[in-house]
Amino acid sequence: MQFIKTFLACFSLAVFVLLGPVTAFAASACKGIEKDACAAKDECLWVDGYMRKDGRSVSAHCKTRSGGRSAAQADPGTVKLGHAK
Repeated sequence: MQFIKTFLACFSLAVFVLLGPVTAFAASACKGIEKDACAAKDECLWVDGYMRKDGRSVSAHCKTRSGGRSAAQADPGTVKLGHAK
């Protein structure tokens, strides 16, 4: 019985080590790329730096578009609603 527990623990660790970086990379196709490279990718969006309400500064960065749809794929009849202030 101890052998089975040890085997399962080692197998789980091996799966995590081998597949962990793959899933992390797949979720961050836009992370860390420069402004020009970000603009060239339809799935990415460049965010200029800004100051948050709490005073913390946020650096300019590239991120994945919300919803995973590029601007070209968005329905032109869709109205984007902002947050109430």
